[in-house]
Amino acid sequence: MEQTIDVNPIPYLTWSWLKINKDSGTFDFSLCENKGNDIQIPAGVLVSEGKTVKTELPEPENSIGKDAAQIITDAAQGKVYTFEKDSDQPLIIRINAESNSATHNIIHAKTGVNCKVIIVYEGGPSTPSTSSGTPENAAFSGIITKVYAEDDSNVQIAKVQLFKNSVYQIDDTQIVCGDRAKANLIQIELGGAHIDAAFHATLHGYQSRFTSDTAYICRDTQYVDMNQVVVHTGKKTDCNMKTDGTVKDDSTKTYRGTIDMRKGCSGSTGNEMETTLLLSPKAVVKAAPIILCGEDDIAAEHGSTVGKLSPEMLFYINTRGIDQETAEAMLTRAKITAAAANIPEEKIRQEINNWLDAEIGQD
Repeated sequence: MEQTIDVNPIPYLTWSWLKINKDSGTFDFSLCENKGNDIQIPAGVLVSEGKTVKTELPEPENSIGKDAAQIITDAAQGKVYTFEKDSDQPLIIRINAESNSATHNIIHAKTGVNCKVIIVYEGGPSTPSTSSGTPENAAFSGIITKVYAEDDSNVQIAKVQLFKNSVYQIDDTQIVCGDRAKANLIQIELGGAHIDAAFHATLHGYQSRFTSDTAYICRDTQYVDMNQVVVHTGKKTDCNMKTDGTVKDDSTKTYRGTIDMRKGCSGSTGNEMETTLLLSPKAVVKAAPIILCGEDDIAAEHGSTVGKLSPEMLFYINTRGIDQETAEAMLTRAKITAAAANIPEEKIRQEINNWLDAEIGQD
């Protein structure tokens, strides 16, 4: 059943002619549930079915839009991972997208618990591409990951996307933090045909903190659309959002980043920075970094830059025996490996390196 929906709506509309207020897509939403494979479950983690948890925290919000969130939620029964004690070992989940599917997972960190989660997206149908480079029979993968970080907890979550170019994905990470809770999100976006990657973090508790590090490669005819939102409601909360990637060939990348300082979040701080290395005159890059301020006693800053290799830098590199193509591959790779270095599992970091070796050349 094909249906056209809006995805990744910007929290507050800007000029429509910029074509950055939202993404739209037509997908087959005849979805089956994909719970993924639990490759590694640490001691002290309870696994159950469902889409709710017992908590006094407010419900986390979505960034992918009401329609997309409802479609994915309705198609999945849901799975809950409850961390009841500290663990140095990460929970590892693998999600393979061979057909149209929906996944709804909850990560619930109890009070004072330190935990780590790694979710790897892989696979996809082996289908031939059309002359435009778009796969003929792409699979759709809809993902919702909710994270409840109770008071004084520390949650580290990494999402690594290694899909074939035959996958369309909508991926939403929804986070809410209690008092003094910390949440850290790493996103590595490498494969896929059309990717809508979003997160929404609510800093509800006093002195809660959120950090994100997103790295991506957008190439060939890929379309990567990002919508990142952090809402400050608790006092003395802090966020730091970093997004860094490369855009080349005939690809398109859209970035929306919003820090929303709401009334009552006095003493809060926020920072967002998005950097793009542009390697093709045919590629399309759009960005909208936003700060919304409803409180006087706050400090926030943002920025977005798009650049290419300067003649001076190319000359410097060439004098050391490195040609332009190799230099571009090195810089592209460095953006990914810098973010991946913080993923707490050597095997996953090696998978990323293997993908880079195969797709952009060995280091």
